[in-house]
Amino acid sequence: MEITYLGLSCIRLRGHDVQVLVDPPATTLPGLGRAQPDIVVRTEGVTVPERLRPRPGQAQEVSGPGEFEVRGVTVHGLPAGDVTIMRIVIDEVCVAALGRLDRQLTEDEVDELGRVDVLAVPVGGVDALGAVAATKVVNAIAPAIVIPVRYRSGGVAGTGDYDPIDRFAKEMGLTDGSLPAQPKLSLTGTMGAAEETRVVILEPRVGT
Repeated sequence: MEITYLGLSCIRLRGHDVQVLVDPPATTLPGLGRAQPDIVVRTEGVTVPERLRPRPGQAQEVSGPGEFEVRGVTVHGLPAGDVTIMRIVIDEVCVAALGRLDRQLTEDEVDELGRVDVLAVPVGGVDALGAVAATKVVNAIAPAIVIPVRYRSGGVAGTGDYDPIDRFAKEMGLTDGSLPAQPKLSLTGTMGAAEETRVVILEPRVGT
């Protein structure tokens, strides 16, 4: 399974047989126009049955709390204030997307979320978690890998007020320049228990 980052909260999960796009915004993002997902998952909004059902030539859309099984992909939506945390299992890899989460999770919410291989967490502040708060959430969930999203990027419009990625990296104990951004993350199967969380910074994609 391959993960790429398109900017803001938007990530693309490309499995063996299915492609999932998480939180595509109404505005244009680099690479978004070329994305042709089978499933769209949103951390905001409610379930719309008409969009959830298969439609010729269109992606099936999953949003709102609940448990969904779509094209072999399991999606569990957990309500958390104004957003729905989406726990997505594709090719045995569990990815949790927090969208614009702006508060800490309760112990019950963390327990319900369960094991997480990859956590996409907002780190830029303004309309969601900032670096310090995001680090606390990461420590509570303890994923194998964390992918920061919603940080300042010169190639993505609308991110100028967000904090740069360096602040989150520093909170996670990384030194300057020790973790260059990479274009994608490739994983095979479940990650298993991890002794410590690994930070993977993905640069917003401008191509496919």
